[in-house]
Amino acid sequence: MGTKMSKRRSAVFALAVLVAGTVAAAPPAGARAQAGKCSPIGTAGAPDLPAGGTDGFEDLRPAPADTQLPDQVHLRDTRGTFNRVWSFALADGSVYTKPAGLSGGWRVAPVPDCLDGRITGISADDDELVAVDGEGRVFTMDHAMNEPRLWNWTSRFGPPIWLGSGTTLPDATVDWSWSVISPAEDVRWTDAIGKPHEIEPAKVSHVYALSGDGSRITYLDPWLPSDHSYELRTPLGGRFQAARLSASGSTVFVTNRYGDLYTRLYDFDMSGGNSVFFRYSYEDQSGLPTAPNLLLERIDPRYAAVQLPAQDWVRQPKVPGEMTDRISIHKTGPRPDARELRVEGVKDGATGLWRKEIRASAWSFTPTGQPLRGRKLDNTPEDRSTDTLAPPSPHSYAGNGDGYSAEAPGFRTATGATPLNLRFRSGATLKLTLQTVDPLRQFSRADGLDDKPRAYNGAVEVPQELLDNLSQQPPEVRDFVTDTLGARRFTTTGVDASTRSLRIAALGLNLAAR
Repeated sequence: MGTKMSKRRSAVFALAVLVAGTVAAAPPAGARAQAGKCSPIGTAGAPDLPAGGTDGFEDLRPAPADTQLPDQVHLRDTRGTFNRVWSFALADGSVYTKPAGLSGGWRVAPVPDCLDGRITGISADDDELVAVDGEGRVFTMDHAMNEPRLWNWTSRFGPPIWLGSGTTLPDATVDWSWSVISPAEDVRWTDAIGKPHEIEPAKVSHVYALSGDGSRITYLDPWLPSDHSYELRTPLGGRFQAARLSASGSTVFVTNRYGDLYTRLYDFDMSGGNSVFFRYSYEDQSGLPTAPNLLLERIDPRYAAVQLPAQDWVRQPKVPGEMTDRISIHKTGPRPDARELRVEGVKDGATGLWRKEIRASAWSFTPTGQPLRGRKLDNTPEDRSTDTLAPPSPHSYAGNGDGYSAEAPGFRTATGATPLNLRFRSGATLKLTLQTVDPLRQFSRADGLDDKPRAYNGAVEVPQELLDNLSQQPPEVRDFVTDTLGARRFTTTGVDASTRSLRIAALGLNLAAR
């Protein structure tokens, strides 16, 4: 099985090179500036090895006695992290490790000399550990579920297929987390209607970075351009201001300063962007069977495609007590719902962890006796998600179509839904939704919007209730939905957005920024 899987993944890598092209995108400025200082090569991006044990741990050098390290790592953050085999901790710019179930007994993890002592954050998930230095450069340690002799580091990141010149965290990053979803550990993921789909053989690996005022989450993928242009919209239409973030197995977990908690299963493949490996559809897929393998899913319309739009944020129950902003999520098994949420907190004067499975309705508390390291939050029972909202998007558009005027208020770079409101000459109105998805790109572009049009895959969505009562609509609305949109709920379209205009190809509509 392992040999077959390795051959399959190698074939996938070769296919991706052909699709992506063999010319790497220019590295980001930060990566170029540091390229000559610390540029290990390593094996990250090559086929994974079967998860191994902890042989060779005793051969590592013990941590100096005066190093401040916890007995155990209970939460995954940028100071301490774990997968199901190893725990890792950061102290004085160096990385320390021990088997995940061991209390104390830390030893020095092997790190390149040019990086050791300069690390400011770490995060492990699945088969890799990511470290960031003081200038925001990203380094990856491969085989993090195997014995230490196999651990090795690379500064490579970006196209083609993890062979690029490297990447950096976005400016003003508040928090970040490494996430991996893999065929070996997770097997499958589910779409918005619960249909299971195989994980692509090369897995999906992201750094999720929270930056600015907490309403921007950027994801960095080692196969995508290192340009900070791919974003995950925060809850409440992108206006939720998160204080901290954690991610594992493509599941993102956020909190605001009032302890309101949300999770979302989302990565580039799930978003609708990876048309190399997946077939996507806005049409209802619930009546179609699940394909027996990834190839048939991609090419055979008799099987269910990935249902779009992608899964949205899920509001989690509030912690019933004191909590800090230290939140954590980790995988507990080979299912997308096998995720445990943890929050640092206090109960009856004891410090410890609030914890629950992601779909559980209630939290339990486990004392740890460890001192609190996070910032205490003003956690109250009521939902305070809207108490601090980011400003509305500055990008709104308006213009005229054939017999109607149109407006698209509050368009956001981070993909998702945007209102598309039409008004006909008779005064009749039609409220539609414009859905957008970031497509696969292999060359860098600026983040956000500028005067260069940014291309999206999109769809114009008609409310189901309106379709169900189409005969009762005003004539102009009825004719438009029937003639222009084919009386379908979704009409796919190309979308181009810039600071100057918004173009919706299927409608022949060009709107100007206002």
